[in-house]
Amino acid sequence: MGLVRTIKDIANGIYAPIQSKLKLYYRPKQYIKKFGKEKGLALYHNFYTDTTPEKEVSFQVDGYKSTFYLRQDTSDVPTFQQIFLNTRYEMDLPYTPKTIIDGGANIGFASAFFANKYPDAEILAIEPDSSNFGLVNKNTQGFPNIKTLQSAIWGKTTSLRIKNPDFEKWAFEVEETDDSAEGAFQAFSIADLIDKMGWKSVDFLKLDIEGSEVNVFASGYESWLPHVKLLIVELHEKMQPGCTEVFEKAVSRYPFRKTISGENLIYVNENP
Repeated sequence: MGLVRTIKDIANGIYAPIQSKLKLYYRPKQYIKKFGKEKGLALYHNFYTDTTPEKEVSFQVDGYKSTFYLRQDTSDVPTFQQIFLNTRYEMDLPYTPKTIIDGGANIGFASAFFANKYPDAEILAIEPDSSNFGLVNKNTQGFPNIKTLQSAIWGKTTSLRIKNPDFEKWAFEVEETDDSAEGAFQAFSIADLIDKMGWKSVDFLKLDIEGSEVNVFASGYESWLPHVKLLIVELHEKMQPGCTEVFEKAVSRYPFRKTISGENLIYVNENP
């Protein structure tokens, strides 16, 4: 076993620099393939060349009139890649959604994608972190059909706070706290948000809420979940053990057809 381990270590040592070069080579290839040589390389260099941690840079994407912003050397860059490069939320629907909730909006790229694709839809973008929320507002300011709310989705109206503020920008978790606690803010249930927007239901519900699924789907979902036409959720079992079981128990009560796309679970309501 010692000899096998030594051979593997040598092989890995030889492959590591090659792998790094391949990654550097493959990234610009992705950008060029998606956006063309000139624009793709411009975007790539804007994100990866001479970077400064958390330096805010602006850019434009073909097909969008607005200017977008992200912070270098943060999770904003892979977020851009998920939304605009890999088109994570691109799908053909049998209907045109009129009401959309972007739960866990991060810096607003998904909301902008939805607003561009569904210009007649009303969109609510919800993000709890102040630094992220500032970019949500900047990245959605060119879309009058997006309303932003600095808050979080929970199973009920209550006070929360971010419990891991030093984590990466796309990995903030929340927990219940007292109204008077430092950093406390009001959170809302999905039923509250529907009422707040003056809607009757949600056509498109996107949830990337870092483990809060366990609270959202533990109880109180009966009034709104049966009327959701499309649900896209990323479950965070490692962050919140048990959230998968709680979520699956809730959705199993209704006629959702499930598909999987990467980290996303997609549920289409066959009888909304």
